[in-house]
Amino acid sequence: MRDVNVSIFPGVAQALAGISFRHAPDETGGVLVGTRSFQDDVLEYNILGVLGVADFDEFKDIYTATPTSFVCNDRLGWANLALKAVETFGMSYIGDWHSHPRCSLTTLSSQDISFIAEQFMLGQFRPYPPLHVLLSWSAKTPAVNISANIMLGKYIAVIKPQILGN
Repeated sequence: MRDVNVSIFPGVAQALAGISFRHAPDETGGVLVGTRSFQDDVLEYNILGVLGVADFDEFKDIYTATPTSFVCNDRLGWANLALKAVETFGMSYIGDWHSHPRCSLTTLSSQDISFIAEQFMLGQFRPYPPLHVLLSWSAKTPAVNISANIMLGKYIAVIKPQILGN
């Protein structure tokens, strides 16, 4: 594989930020839907829709959120959230996302790294591993930083997504 590209439409980036801001100061998260393809030695993801787990009462028991942590406690419940996103948008599940409020860096925590590695090791999404998008913003400015993270073999690649139309 020569490269990985990640694209997000502006409305989807705004939806991610809106969900994150609504649930701050706690971290929050959800699922991503869209397309993924592999052509000419380039893996490409297009994020076309998002759902936030905290926006649905039926999923309130499947996660724990604090200002410094977001943890899925129920993999089957998370799979049902992903299925809801697939049904809502009519697209494929392509990964997960979560927020780091009041943090100016889009740096994965050790817990985030463990989750991404575990998801990769399960191998459920071969041949293309799922994305993990991280949003962060500092208390001083509402400008959101977005990184896309993907496990490639033994390493996690960090990609700056292209926001289409910007």
